[in-house]
Amino acid sequence: MTALVRFVLSAIPIHLLLALSIPKWIIKVINKARRGFLWRGRKEDNDRSCLVAWEKVQCPLDIGELGILNLEIMGWSLQMK
Repeated sequence: MTALVRFVLSAIPIHLLLALSIPKWIIKVINKARRGFLWRGRKEDNDRSCLVAWEKVQCPLDIGELGILNLEIMGWSLQMK
């Protein structure tokens, strides 16, 4: 599940972030779908199903977390490029 979230569900919005400045509410909707798929295998996500805080999930693999990209920070860095 983690690989699908990291490589598929995160890659699609990154292509949009290359060209567009996406509002925060859209990033929240995308994160809700990614979080729901990661923890429940579904699009819906209720806050009771999360096993780890989403901020910790978005930390790099180097420090022992899941390494799912933070789309807000990724959008800033891609637009600065």
